[in-house]
Amino acid sequence: MLKNRTLIGIVLIVAAIGLCFGISPLFNTILASKTTIIRLKQDIPQGVQITGSMLEAVEVGSMNLPADMQNDPKKIIGKYSVTAMFAGDSFNDKKLSDTIDTSDSLLRQLKPNETAMSVTVKSLANGLSGKLQQGDIIQIVSVDEDDKAQIFEELQYVEVLATTSDKGSDNTYNDGEVNANAEDEEDQSLYATVTIILQDRAQALRLAECENTSLHAIFVCRGDEEYKQKCLKAQLDLLTGGADETAEATSEADTEEAQPAMNIPENKNQNNAPAGSEEAAHGA
Repeated sequence: MLKNRTLIGIVLIVAAIGLCFGISPLFNTILASKTTIIRLKQDIPQGVQITGSMLEAVEVGSMNLPADMQNDPKKIIGKYSVTAMFAGDSFNDKKLSDTIDTSDSLLRQLKPNETAMSVTVKSLANGLSGKLQQGDIIQIVSVDEDDKAQIFEELQYVEVLATTSDKGSDNTYNDGEVNANAEDEEDQSLYATVTIILQDRAQALRLAECENTSLHAIFVCRGDEEYKQKCLKAQLDLLTGGADETAEATSEADTEEAQPAMNIPENKNQNNAPAGSEEAAHGA
């Protein structure tokens, strides 16, 4: 009996020594191990495109980190936030999207100096045969009851925010489809309105005046970010350069011969027209 107790005591002592000098240091090493993660350093609302300036790399303990955490900046930058996120939040694929997927998100993306306004598309030809997409730069041509075509200085370079069908579904995220509606894919129609981003009150006033005329969209560019910014800057310079809000460039010829009364940025990229449409390159 005494020998058994002695043996048990020796085993317990050995186990305690092993715990103190073996397992405990190993556990402490695991606790002390660090890893670098990518996280937000500021609050952002839903639908914001992630940029490098919003991120920070920090060292944290490697234990209990989510298995699906995304720590590759290349797979984060350029994506959009699916929900509102806050400083210190980490990323995973469920929090990020390749596209903005709600109309609310689109409106939240507007800059402080920007507004948005929708105009009616009265026919297939008026809306560039259903080929307009979010981000396109277009010119607006107004044709009155006397078939007089006008290109207004305020509307020479404007950006498309969204196109919307008469049922309210947006054709913003499905390239090649007209007003795609996931709930009713077989019943699609021409978009009824085009929502345009405006940089100045004068543009809103002019666009409202044109609503009672027949509006045509002339395609300018798609996908060329550098040329797009040149166009928008040229438009903003005209709006803020002391131009009269009622000034207009009038063309008595057809809309294909109408030329803007401003310096047109040179487009070196000839491949930014909507694919498969000769009409899209020249306007409706």
